[in-house]
Amino acid sequence: MDKFIGRKEELASLQELYDRKGFQMAVLFGRRRIGKTTLVNKVIEINKCKSVSFVSTEMTEAELLERMGNDVLESLAPNLSGKLKFDSFDSIFDYIAEESSKERIVFVIDEYPYLAKSCPYMNSLLQKYIDNKWKKSNLYFILLGSLVSFMREEVLGVSAPLHGRANLEFKINPFDYKDTALFVPEFNAEESAIVYGLTGGVAKYLEQFDSRLSLDENIEKLFFSRNAFFSEEQIKTVITAEKSNPVAYNSIIDTIAKGKTKYNEIQTTTGMSDISFCLKNLISAEIVERRESPKPYYIISDSMIKFYFTYVAPGASLINSGKGKFYYERKVKQNLHHFMGSVFEKMAKDYILSNVGTEKIPCFLTDVVEYQTSVKTGKEIKPLEIDLLGLDGKNYVLAGECKFRSEKFDREELDNFLDKLNYFPCPNLKLMLFSLSGFTDYVAENSKNLTLVTLEEMY
Repeated sequence: MDKFIGRKEELASLQELYDRKGFQMAVLFGRRRIGKTTLVNKVIEINKCKSVSFVSTEMTEAELLERMGNDVLESLAPNLSGKLKFDSFDSIFDYIAEESSKERIVFVIDEYPYLAKSCPYMNSLLQKYIDNKWKKSNLYFILLGSLVSFMREEVLGVSAPLHGRANLEFKINPFDYKDTALFVPEFNAEESAIVYGLTGGVAKYLEQFDSRLSLDENIEKLFFSRNAFFSEEQIKTVITAEKSNPVAYNSIIDTIAKGKTKYNEIQTTTGMSDISFCLKNLISAEIVERRESPKPYYIISDSMIKFYFTYVAPGASLINSGKGKFYYERKVKQNLHHFMGSVFEKMAKDYILSNVGTEKIPCFLTDVVEYQTSVKTGKEIKPLEIDLLGLDGKNYVLAGECKFRSEKFDREELDNFLDKLNYFPCPNLKLMLFSLSGFTDYVAENSKNLTLVTLEEMY
């Protein structure tokens, strides 16, 4: 198996459940390519145990039955493979119950929603076996699913047949910026941060980067070549999996990428009479995020998707003609730092939250948000944006500014940040500045009450 990176807490939780005696059940969910299967495979590898790993796909009930039966026999009784055939899922589950009464067996159903949709009775059938025959066994049963809303509602929901059966249930999130850097150990802090921005910390995307190549070579190969991994088809799969009317979803994301972020702007630009259903699905898939500060607006929360629609899609014709490297060097490379602005804010947010209660962040807070509003100054309306606003409940306790630029954080930027706080009267705010390239002498000398953090210090 390839080198296993991160996921220490998740791995420990799954291992702890494995070590318990008797029947145990875990439910893991998270977006596609996030690393769910790799995590479970690591548990199986560590324990060198008997296991059955069945991957559901869009097939008929009969096809799924045959495939699961074959997988069970090949894993538990290879001498019977091709000689014995199960005629129902009941017979498969009976066989698993019998075998797991003798020893610990891990039974994994991957992409469970496909099985449940083809076999609507599956939730109830599994409930029956969990509550009866499997309960007396040594089976370690694991359900995995990429359709997050289905897993939450149809598997873990209060009214779902399987509700309350799992001993462990959790969502697998993308890697944070620190674990992302472990995938590209030869890269420096700035390059690692950009890789985090280009992948969003998604395991499958990170695996495509080759730290033996330069960052530019990786970007050109993966985004701007005719056989790029991040192709139009790949993007369509990420955006429109399990969704009808894919054109509508693409249109909404393209509109947001071009700066139309308010609901009415998106609706007008796309020409759609109702975008609420599509937006709900995109939010559920963690591709789009709705923000409320203080007027609602939408952002593309998946940074890979944002990069593709903002910088790759406009150059599709040149890329398809073999001029992708030329396009990247002329139109994209100089904009990488601009693209990283919102990504750096997210990194700073993670840095703050992970250091709450330490010397780095001595104040207590429960969340960090971006803040956008407008204020009236005389006859003018002035936009007001604060990159990082730390909250303790509803109270503001921290404010921060982020700059991902080649130049050092300078006097003008410090004065601008402090001026914005005049319109935001909250005493005793902890103030923080985050910078890719450090700070000028003026900023360092005039920031006695501010905490200054460079990118390298964040790692």
